[in-house]
Formats: sequence, C-alpha cells, structure tokens
Amino acid sequence: MRPLLLLDFDGPLNPHRADGVPPGYERHEITEGTKTWRVLLNPAHGVELNALADTFDLVWASSWEHGANRLLGPLLGLPELPTILWPDRTPVGRGSWKAPYVADWVGDRPFAWVDDEVGDVERARFPQALILPVDARAGLSDQHFGVLQEWVRKPFAHKAFPSDS
Repeated sequence: MRPLLLLDFDGPLNPHRADGVPPGYERHEITEGTKTWRVLLNPAHGVELNALADTFDLVWASSWEHGANRLLGPLLGLPELPTILWPDRTPVGRGSWKAPYVADWVGDRPFAWVDDEVGDVERARFPQALILPVDARAGLSDQHFGVLQEWVRKPFAHKAFPSDS
C-alpha cells in the first residue's frame, strides 16, 4: 500500500510568515473573482513533489481545500490531487484542529504529514506516521525532502497501520 503525503500549503509551500522573499522563492498574485492573494512559491518544490509522487500518493491537507487544485497546484506543476475537506475549523485545546479529519481520511494507510501547525501532539496521536513540522518563515527545505525520501524507503512505511484497540 502506497503511503500518503498530506500537504499543507500555507507554511510549507508558501512561507507566509517570511520576512521578504526567501531565496529560491518567487512572489505570485492569485486572483479569483474579487479575491486576491499574494503567495511565495519555490518552483523547485513542484519538481520535488512530482518526484515524490513516484512513491507517495499526494493529498492536499490545506485550508485552501479544492482551491489548492484550482489556484496553487498549476503554479507548481502539480496534477490535480485528492483533497481533505474541513467541515469545522474550530481550534482545539491541544494540537491541530485538522487531526480528527486526517485520522478519518487516512484510515489504515501509512502517511507523512507536512504542516506548519503540527508537532508532538500529532506525533503521539499518529505514532507510525511521519509528522513533519515546517517553519512558516522558511517553508520546505532540501532537508525536509530528504527526510521524506528516507522515511518512504523504510519497510514499515509501506504497510498498513495495525488497527487501534
């Protein structure tokens, strides 16, 4: 079973808290209807993600939901990806508000989750997953891509998770 790679956009792919434009990134202005967003994108990320698609099934785990496919994926050269939807974005006491939806969506599949709002709480909740926090000031780095490539090579990454008791 191929592992999933859950991708947040703001933070990992768009370092929205950066001071200025980080090296390797380009500023883009996206307009849909009357709304306009300014995002920072690194073209190399599209290349890296497409390469990872040889071993992972890529999934948007972003608050942009289907907008990620319409507005963002084409800028990175990504195909249309499955998208996790968030019916409720109410903050939770500890950890990511996305975690319950991630749990439902991934089921028993192995997965890596790249997000700027994950950490120890998610690692405890999903001990067999790769939880990869990304600094929203810097975005994904070569080191992050190396961690993903190494993790997916491990034999356990291709096996279904045991059922929770």
